[in-house]
Amino acid sequence: MKLETELTSIDRDLIAAATEGFVPARVIDFHAHVVHPDFYVAEFISPALRGKIIDFSAYIAAIQQFLPQRSIDGALVFPYPTRRDDRPGVNRWMFADLKNAAKTHAVAGLALVGPGDDQALIAEWFTAGQCVGLKPYHLFAKPGDTLQCGVEEYAPEWMWRLCDQHRGILMLHLVKDAAALHPDNQEALLRLAQKYPACQVILAHAGRSFNHRNTRGLAALAGLANIFVDTSAITEAESLKIALATLGPARVFFGTDYPVCHFRGRCVTAGNSAQWIYADDLGNPAMTLVGIESLISLRQAAEDLQLNTADIQQIFYGNAQAMLRFGAR
Repeated sequence: MKLETELTSIDRDLIAAATEGFVPARVIDFHAHVVHPDFYVAEFISPALRGKIIDFSAYIAAIQQFLPQRSIDGALVFPYPTRRDDRPGVNRWMFADLKNAAKTHAVAGLALVGPGDDQALIAEWFTAGQCVGLKPYHLFAKPGDTLQCGVEEYAPEWMWRLCDQHRGILMLHLVKDAAALHPDNQEALLRLAQKYPACQVILAHAGRSFNHRNTRGLAALAGLANIFVDTSAITEAESLKIALATLGPARVFFGTDYPVCHFRGRCVTAGNSAQWIYADDLGNPAMTLVGIESLISLRQAAEDLQLNTADIQQIFYGNAQAMLRFGAR
């Protein structure tokens, strides 16, 4: 796979079909990554991103191409996670980049964190106003296969406590095969979200519902007002339909997952798992971008549920503006 920088005529036609009369004039992206090669070990990062500097300006240029005639007013940004990275270094680089980006856009950053990271340093980032929350990731939990980790193995209680103290965001990428449907994940989320009610828990990728059947697990979490989801990289309309019906539009945030949204492919439900399919693997140039597939899926879900204009405005802009405390621009 490769990071696409040019749109095809098929891409442009599908963007028009996905956005016209649906995507509002102003958008805040709630899930975007930045990358700098100085802070990564090359062999552990996707070849598509190897050696690339993706700062906020590069991100904005790519998303503006992807969402033409819309104002990308701001974004929630965090470094791309890999098995081996210099997390303090890439966080500091991102904070400096966002300080410059704040001259033209509403921006907020999440610190990329692991269980053994320096808690005092991370607390300083909160206090200094540099970060609004934390982005743990399963790869930082332990050596070897981490796809069956429990929540607290990669997001231990100190992260919840710190976010609770600052009313910060905890962006979780659930693992275990059933994701939000797994009873261990549900138990941990229910217990910790109740204990730390000011921690704003975002379940990335609609609770990692790449398999739409797993989205049913959100029903067990719906009673907790501090649990939300984003739409990033979900290319199954059924996943987004279930998430919206279960949580309501006020708890769903639009996200692109840049740069993943600019890979040509999609992810589909396959039995009890999910399968990523990329154009390069199939030799199929007619495939469109992950982000376009996700927009199409979100539109289909919204239309099936007969969401109104105010609902759509919340998903693309209002929810993020309120949580990130972005003022009107």
